[in-house]
Amino acid sequence: MPPHRRLARLHQRRITVDGRPFATLKGVPALRWQDPYHFLLSISWGGFFGLALAIYLIANLIFAGLYLMEPGGVTNARIGSFTDAFFFSVQTLGTMGYGVMAPNTVYANSVAAAESFTGMLGVAQITGLIFARFSRPKALILFSRNILFTQHDGHPVLMLRAGNTRGNQILEAEASVSFSTMRITEEGTMMRGFEELKLVRAKSPLFALSWTIVHRIDESSPLYGQTEWTLRQSHATFIVLLSGTDENYSQKVYSRKTYEAGDVLWGQRFVDIIKVHDDGHRLLDFGRFHDTEPQRLPKPQPDGGPSQPPVGA
Repeated sequence: MPPHRRLARLHQRRITVDGRPFATLKGVPALRWQDPYHFLLSISWGGFFGLALAIYLIANLIFAGLYLMEPGGVTNARIGSFTDAFFFSVQTLGTMGYGVMAPNTVYANSVAAAESFTGMLGVAQITGLIFARFSRPKALILFSRNILFTQHDGHPVLMLRAGNTRGNQILEAEASVSFSTMRITEEGTMMRGFEELKLVRAKSPLFALSWTIVHRIDESSPLYGQTEWTLRQSHATFIVLLSGTDENYSQKVYSRKTYEAGDVLWGQRFVDIIKVHDDGHRLLDFGRFHDTEPQRLPKPQPDGGPSQPPVGA
């Protein structure tokens, strides 16, 4: 392909993360049409059925026009009637065959045969796509709206909360948190760096309700000495990944969440959302999942001894 034609096919594409604009790609190919399978799997259900309906109507309009090219080619269809030609196309494409209208010439039979073959391919494709969309394993993980710089067990920590809203069990769950900042190299080039944060508990054999993910901030932590101002100046981003095996699908499921510097709260703690009844039954209140309250620091003991460490969410 000549360079000018290849460049003409390039365009701008906007990338979003968690529904928020993240970056704009300029001069990239129109991947939606070069990778139709991924496009049809990733669009919303409304967009999927809307596109399928549009293709269905366009196909019937095309075949109706082909039937009209030979007047009298369809028995019992009014000559020149686009309505009769369109609904005969609908019957042929869907292989219904009511018996009222039928092709009676070689040309009309040839068009009907081509349309019937097209209909079989279309049914097979849309059936496969719907099955693929339904069968995709997906974890319904709810992440806290904010990520906290707070205290836990007497230490400064980074804390966030994840909840399994599906109510099933995710086995061998693993969590990771990466800290990303923009920095300028010695050569004057701006680059984004990534550092993985060590978690107090990075694995859980069973994730069924809620999981408070904690990173302790000590002198070895990349967050040591960070302030609200430094996080904003470095365009800090926290990337959370959570994976595990869904007990129903018996397949690996993934979920992610991205926090920016503006999503960080300081000196707050998550409110308690789990209540245990006398019979041992647990109630998880997702209505307060994102709620926080000021961090309660421990009071010094009257005898001057060590105070009780604060309790996290």
